[in-house]
Amino acid sequence: MLGELISEYSGKITSVKVLPLDGSGQGVKYEVTQMGELSGRLSGRGVGSNYVQLAADGTSTTKFYGVFTTNDGETLLLESGGMGVHLAPGRVKFRTTATLKSTAAKLAWVNTTPLAFEGEGDFSAMEVVGKLYEWK
Repeated sequence: MLGELISEYSGKITSVKVLPLDGSGQGVKYEVTQMGELSGRLSGRGVGSNYVQLAADGTSTTKFYGVFTTNDGETLLLESGGMGVHLAPGRVKFRTTATLKSTAAKLAWVNTTPLAFEGEGDFSAMEVVGKLYEWK
């Protein structure tokens, strides 16, 4: 169950790189790097990379690793993983669970708060948007 909305995310895709095929027949793997902004309870800017494995049926698994700096200058490390589904050519919808880590005393709550992220990516517009929720 989703709880409080923590932040909204808006990002621009800066690069897409197809990764070497491993010969296992598990589908195409690629890396999507993006720069983005969080707004809401947590606000700031950051950069991260999404590692996606696309299956033949259009579903995908995804792992994201990013670092954000809050508007107060504090650092947040973000890791998430989940799955995506194909919506239309160049568009995907995804849901992930996420964890945040920070050494800042005022952000200590993020270290023990499970989070969920829902978003969409649009490769024709080179953008990603989504919402980060507390996961209850």
